[in-house]
Amino acid sequence: MHDPAPASRAVLVGASGFTTLDDLPAVRANVPALKSLLGDLVLHLDAGHCRTLVDPASPRQVSVAVRAAAQEATGTLLVYYAGHGLIDPGTGLLHLAVPDSDRDSVFDTTVPYDWIKRSIATSRAARRIVILDCCYSARAFGVQSESVAALAEIDGTYLMAAAAETAVALSPPDEPYTAFTGELLDLLRDGVASRSRFLDLDTVFDQLARRLQAKDRPRPQSLCRNSLGSWPFARNNAFQPPPEGFVAAPDIARALDAVRTVSVPVLAAQIGELSEHRPATATEMVHTALQHRPVADLALLFVALYQAGRQPHVEAALPALMASRSVQESADLLEQLLATPAEDAVITLLRLTAELKPAADTVHLATALIRIGLREHTTVLLSAFAVTRSLDDTLALTGLACRGELDELVEPVMHVLAERRPIADVIDLFQRLHNAPHPHHALALITAAARSRTATDTAEMITSLYRDGYQEIAEEIFRTGIGHRGPEHTGELIAALQKLRLTEAAALGRRLAIRNSTVSETILLITHLMAVGQHQHALAATLETARLRPGAEFVEITQALDVSPAHQHMPALLNEAARTSSPVDVAHLIQVLDEAGQSSDAEHVLWRTVRNRLPGDTGIMLDHLNANGSRFTDDLALRTLWRSHSPIDTAYLARALDTVLPAKTDLVCGIDDRSVADVAALVASLERLSAGIRTNRVLDAVVRDWEHHRQAHLVIALEERSLTGCARRLEQAARPSKDFVEKLAGLRGAQRETVWQALTFWWPRNGRPDRRQRTPSPHNHALYVVRDEDSVYGIAARYGVRWASIVEANDLSVPFLLTPGQQLRITFESEGNRFVPPPFPRKLLPERSHPRVRQLQAALKQSGYLPRWVVDSDYYGPATSEAVARFNREHRLAQGPSNGTDHVISHRGWDLLHRIAHGKLLLAQGLADGLDALPQQIPLGPTAADRQKPEKWFPARAGED
Repeated sequence: MHDPAPASRAVLVGASGFTTLDDLPAVRANVPALKSLLGDLVLHLDAGHCRTLVDPASPRQVSVAVRAAAQEATGTLLVYYAGHGLIDPGTGLLHLAVPDSDRDSVFDTTVPYDWIKRSIATSRAARRIVILDCCYSARAFGVQSESVAALAEIDGTYLMAAAAETAVALSPPDEPYTAFTGELLDLLRDGVASRSRFLDLDTVFDQLARRLQAKDRPRPQSLCRNSLGSWPFARNNAFQPPPEGFVAAPDIARALDAVRTVSVPVLAAQIGELSEHRPATATEMVHTALQHRPVADLALLFVALYQAGRQPHVEAALPALMASRSVQESADLLEQLLATPAEDAVITLLRLTAELKPAADTVHLATALIRIGLREHTTVLLSAFAVTRSLDDTLALTGLACRGELDELVEPVMHVLAERRPIADVIDLFQRLHNAPHPHHALALITAAARSRTATDTAEMITSLYRDGYQEIAEEIFRTGIGHRGPEHTGELIAALQKLRLTEAAALGRRLAIRNSTVSETILLITHLMAVGQHQHALAATLETARLRPGAEFVEITQALDVSPAHQHMPALLNEAARTSSPVDVAHLIQVLDEAGQSSDAEHVLWRTVRNRLPGDTGIMLDHLNANGSRFTDDLALRTLWRSHSPIDTAYLARALDTVLPAKTDLVCGIDDRSVADVAALVASLERLSAGIRTNRVLDAVVRDWEHHRQAHLVIALEERSLTGCARRLEQAARPSKDFVEKLAGLRGAQRETVWQALTFWWPRNGRPDRRQRTPSPHNHALYVVRDEDSVYGIAARYGVRWASIVEANDLSVPFLLTPGQQLRITFESEGNRFVPPPFPRKLLPERSHPRVRQLQAALKQSGYLPRWVVDSDYYGPATSEAVARFNREHRLAQGPSNGTDHVISHRGWDLLHRIAHGKLLLAQGLADGLDALPQQIPLGPTAADRQKPEKWFPARAGED
């Protein structure tokens, strides 16, 4: 089996004398002894092709010698090193020492084994053999697991190391050679007693391992990932002829010599026979044939070997074929193979051409293929080149292809490249193509990537495009994703951009999606944004939908979201809109919701904004609503707002309107139809919000428009709420009126008398009030919201007042029909209704003890708010607290912005509770007729016929603050 001398190369390196390391004199003898044995007929290495380096001057000298041999070799490449092996403490990798190497400076005074590996990996040699006789030599494939994997996957590589990863190779002082090389030389000289004429690499290694272990020396290591271990390495000098009658295997050397001359059927038969026992030799025969036989013979050989199932030998030898044949020969071979059973080899040949040939040769071959009609195979060749080669090579290929017949194939190549190359390469190549005279191919590349890559990759592309000034192309990528990838991909892309803190780019993509998506796609986009945690973008998408889409489409979208799995997020989405969106966006959202019939959502967003945003922001929103004619800023709606909303809400709205629409604020804070208690509650709420200027305007209106007795009552009400400053200002403004002074003095005297009388006799001894000895209560009325089945007489009995006083105070006409929701004023100070409640106890609070708690519990039981079974005590416990809270809710007496749960009894609540208890006591004792007889013309409630008549009424606010 012959290997032509020009095709094989060897580099033998020995380092024996060192400056700082221990000398190894035996190494100097290793190199010439091994060189003398490499002239064996099997290797055929003459002196000119076997480079020896004994004590090289520098690491670079070793690297240059190995690289040159690797580039020249096409048959066998042998690299041998003997000397010190050192480990870089920083990386743990193997380095080969030269005379000037220093153990304390390994990284810059030695030959990194990685240099050797790189040269071997790029060699075209069919067989690569590395022999390391040094300490830690197995680090070449032990620690460097990743590097060895790359090395071992190259066909025809065999690595033999003298010592394990952590072992020290021996150089016995009394022996002429090192331990490992000495045994190798003996083995090659003496051979192994067997019937094999040649020693393959596996046999050599097995014999070395046995002999070294028998002498208690380090066991060598080897690595071979293919069939090279069975390749004949040297002639066996201890060959034992077989006995008579033994059928010998083919003469391997003679078979190798005949590869170029025998017929194709004979050659195929010989390769098949050797394939069973000598697969490396069979591959070598195919290798030689592919280099030297005519193209017509190669097609026939391919067919014969493929039909016989010998494809691995062909595929292992194809790199040598591509390296030795011209472009035209390769094209002719491909054309012939397409019509044979060996057409599978065509793809392998195309792949190898893309991996090994320069750009010019690849374009030449592609042009030849397209001229013979192989368009699909041309695309495969160009795509494989673009995916596997460097960006410089790919750019060169693109430039060459655009000049000739291949221009129309560049775009499909760009599509494959966009899918297969790393995204960083795609971005880099786009910029190079765009700057070169190929911008249309650059756009095709980036568009294909937008259609096929993940959202994260697309976000990285957009980031780079924005950074480098390609904003228009970035927008085009968004449109491509929206049009071809769907709303889920768009949502993930927005989330990826937001993660990269590209808020503006994410917002741009969101706006483009809203403009260009259908209703169903918009719904999916908002739902997916919420699913991936991008609530802010989901909110912005909802607002942009309200602004950019027709009202009917927005209604359809919101209704679909309301019944989708994301419906639980809708309230939070509206709350977030009220909290963070621009005032103009919030106003537009409110208007669209209201026009779409979703008035409850519109009111929710409006009041959420009014309560939680700064007055300036809320004012801008209200001004925008007013400019667009919203019903929320209508004069009538603002004038009657106090009837359906709490004073604190009214105060919030007034404070905001004051910044932009002060005339509207006058409507909200108007006092014409309000009671003393309502105005006092409004003033208290304005003071709570530090709206002092508006408070002064309300008090000025009271002085200007109200009668003196109402002004005096308001002073008392403000003092009861601890608003002494407001009370004093009102009193000073109204003091010039003598009538006011007298009214105020009378009310204050009545207060003092009421307290004294309540301490001595607050409850009638005989169960009937002594009206001549009673003084008016400081709280002279209450508001009541009519319920189903209510009647004037029943309400009067509930509060212990005359039914006629209710009729008079509310201007009711016969037959005194009441409508559910109607608000009635219950007057306590009219003539004949002079019940005196007990004095209000101070510091009567929940979870505390107080001697007046028993009195509170008695009134709650009498009124029906506290169960009779609750034991009376001085402790204001949970049962009493819940009863007070229910009473406050029912009469709208809770303190706070939304009339929520309040367990504290106020002064007004105390008086009202005792009046109700008094009325129920009179009914229980049968003394209700003392209030007034039930008139015959007053029904107990509206009849069924009356209920069918439509009634116009405004939602009313029950009770007072």
